[in-house]
Amino acid sequence: MPLQQSLELVKYGLFAIHDTGAPPDKDDYPTLILLHGYAWHTGIFSRMVPFASKHGIRLVLVNRRDYPGATPFNNEQLKLLKDASFATPEAADALRSHIRNIARDLYDFLGIFIAKERPPKTGGITLAAWSFATVFLTALLAYGSEFPQGDIDITSYLRGVVNYDPPQHALGYPPLDDGYNPLFDVELSPGDRAREFALWVSGYYEHGETSSELNLRHYLSSPHPTLQTMSPEDVQSALYPGPGEPGGSDFIIMNAGIQHGSHTETRLKAYFLSETSTNKWDNVKLRHVWCDQSVWETPWSKFCLEKEFEDGKKAGKKIRPYEIVRMHKANHFIHWDQPERSLLVLLGDNEAAEGP
Repeated sequence: MPLQQSLELVKYGLFAIHDTGAPPDKDDYPTLILLHGYAWHTGIFSRMVPFASKHGIRLVLVNRRDYPGATPFNNEQLKLLKDASFATPEAADALRSHIRNIARDLYDFLGIFIAKERPPKTGGITLAAWSFATVFLTALLAYGSEFPQGDIDITSYLRGVVNYDPPQHALGYPPLDDGYNPLFDVELSPGDRAREFALWVSGYYEHGETSSELNLRHYLSSPHPTLQTMSPEDVQSALYPGPGEPGGSDFIIMNAGIQHGSHTETRLKAYFLSETSTNKWDNVKLRHVWCDQSVWETPWSKFCLEKEFEDGKKAGKKIRPYEIVRMHKANHFIHWDQPERSLLVLLGDNEAAEGP
């Protein structure tokens, strides 16, 4: 059953959510708030929903702005985004302002949700962002301490945050020089590029243990790419391409952020902390969950992050509390193929990360 028919879509602030609600007969429970990625809305997590009650979990699936049920960006905001695409210092400033604003949107959403729902602090909230949505999560970590707290101390509810299999560009790392992506393959027609990308990004890959041993192009024949196993109805219930198409909000944020180095700037601000800072956001732990059979961009992101943290420690820098978790035998769409396991891993079950 499509997610839209099994859970009501409800507006909270500028976002819209599918909420499984508090588990029956439980006063103390963990809450997982999960942000979708690029062009795929919360429907892509629909297979997780039945397992929330089984494990006593409250699962909250968030549609970001410009996605179904959420508030679209207005004309002024879209103009600001489009202006950010130019190669000028003013454009870089415009994008920086927009990234701060989207961090505020997420901050306000959390405040509204906590004030209305009062999830138990003992169970806590885990905030996870899949793929491209890591941009929004990183922005929250970078700017959260700058927003007025009001009556709700959001950090007192947060057990931690999760980067869920992000590609390198979402964290502002450069690609591999020989990295392949079908969307930029000039030997393919535009139609073939889109079709091959769907298979490529959802395939299963065998990678080596070092960054020089990444499989850049050829997915395994078995298991089949996830998108190959989804029916047209499945895809329709989860795909919303508009924001990811040229001129769309996600498209501009992604590409302008790469162009201006904004994703790099936000990552450094979020992960490397001031020695004199005492704000509570500095104590929010980061778990970086990477899937070891995902498309090369996500293990490459892990290698970059790992090296950066190691170099930072050697240089004596203050780094946000973190943990890097390998999800074995998992691809970029593992929440569709193995929803129960994915749910447990996102909530911190490292044993489930070891394998099914």
